[in-house]
Amino acid sequence: MGGGYLLIILILLVVTNGITYGVTSLQSESVSYTRNGQTKSVKQALDDLIVKVDQKSGNFNIELKERNLAVNFTENVSTYKTIVDNVLSKMITAMGSDVSTAELTALKSATLTWTSQNNGIATVVSGTTVKGVAAGQTKIIGTAPSGQQVIVPVKVISAVYLAQKATVGDYVAYDAGTWSSAVTTKPTGQGTFGGNAANNKGNSVSSCLSSSYSTSLKGWRVLKIEGNQVYLVHAGQPECYYHGQDQSASITKLDARAKEYMNSYAQSAHAITKDEVDAITNTSDTLRKTGDYYWLATPYNGLSGGYLYCVHPDGSIANYCRNSSDGFRPVIVLKSTILTTGQGSDGFGHNDAWLITI
Repeated sequence: MGGGYLLIILILLVVTNGITYGVTSLQSESVSYTRNGQTKSVKQALDDLIVKVDQKSGNFNIELKERNLAVNFTENVSTYKTIVDNVLSKMITAMGSDVSTAELTALKSATLTWTSQNNGIATVVSGTTVKGVAAGQTKIIGTAPSGQQVIVPVKVISAVYLAQKATVGDYVAYDAGTWSSAVTTKPTGQGTFGGNAANNKGNSVSSCLSSSYSTSLKGWRVLKIEGNQVYLVHAGQPECYYHGQDQSASITKLDARAKEYMNSYAQSAHAITKDEVDAITNTSDTLRKTGDYYWLATPYNGLSGGYLYCVHPDGSIANYCRNSSDGFRPVIVLKSTILTTGQGSDGFGHNDAWLITI
C-alpha cells in the first residue's frame, strides 16, 4: 500500500445504553507500531493483537487475542501491559481529540491488579507472573483502580519440548519472515547475494548456478538435535551467493547473512558447514541433496586460491568450489526452551510440520 492510502478502521465500542462509536479514518501508513523488531501499521497491530475494544460500565476495556501457555510454564503480566500500552499509544496518536482519547490514556497510565478467572487452569503468582496449571482456557484480567480492564484470554496447553518429539529430517513450522524487497538477479561478484524473491524466506530460489540444476524444496527441517536444542536448516536455498576467492570474507558474510533469518525462537544462526553435511551419510537424502549446488561455510586448504567446499546436486561434496553463484543454506539454532503443541501446516505444503511455541 502506498503512503497516501487511507485505511478506514472501525473498532466497535459496545456500550450498555446502545450508543456505538468508533475509531475511523486512521492513516495506517503514517502511524506505526513496533514489536519484536517488526514495524506494523495500526491496522496490522490491531489485527495481530486486539480481539475487542469495548466500553462496559463506563470503562474503556481492551481484550487481547488468546495466548498459549504450557502447563508449568510462566509468562510475566508486564508482557500483556506492554502490548496494550504500545497499541494504545498509536491509537491515541491516530485519534487525536476523539472523545475516547482520555479513557485510552487513563488505561495506558494505570497500574493494574492481575487476577485469574480460573486458578485451576492458570494462576497469577505474586501479582506479576502467570503460571499454567492444567490444560484448558481461562482469562487473566488486569484491573485499574478506575475499573478499566485489560483482558487476556489464555489457553493452557500440554506442550512438550520440541527436542523430545522431533527427529532429524522433520519439518518445523518456523517463520523467518519475508523479504523487504526483491533481488531477483543472480549475484556475479565476490561476497554478493541475490536471486531471492519478495516473499517468505522459507521459499526457495529454483536455481543458482545454471538452469540445468534446480530445487523446489521449501520450509525448514531438523538438521540435528543436541541435548534439548534443535538445529533447523533451510530445506532448499532461499537465495544465492557468489564466492570468488576470499575464503574468510565469504564465510564471515555467509554466517552474518544467516542471522537475518532469526526470530524470537532462535538463539543463533550460521551457514551450513561441511561437518554438518558429512553427518548426513546418505547422499540421496534430500536433507543433504537439494538438486542444486550450494556452499558450505568451510574452507578447503588443500589447494591455493581460496576454495570453499560445496555440495553438488547429487549430494556429493566437492573441495574445489570458487568463482560461481551457488545456493546458500542458513542453519537456525533454536532456543532450548522451544515447545511443540503438535503437528500441522508450515505454510509450505507440509501438513506434518511441528508447530512451535515458547
